Amino acid sequence: MAPRVMRVAPVLCSCCMRLTVHLPDDLARLLKQTALNEGKSMSALTAEALDFYLRERRRRALGLKVLERAGKAPVDPKALEALEEGRRELDRP
Repeated sequence: MAPRVMRVAPVLCSCCMRLTVHLPDDLARLLKQTALNEGKSMSALTAEALDFYLRERRRRALGLKVLERAGKAPVDPKALEALEEGRRELDRP
């Protein structure tokens, strides 16, 4: 069965864009039901989930970068600085 086409846009504001995504039917149903259960629009839930996913990817990448620098030796202060800098960047809106 072909994926369902859904138009998804984050909560409407002056800084948002409309985006069309193609979701498998089962994922589209899960999105719709979850949004209903949480009292959110599908757009808001999709934006929240995507934001979480992208932030987690960046956090993991940053963690790997720190581990590569640290290796098996004591952690270099520059590695800790890089970690804190990355965390500050992720916390910015």
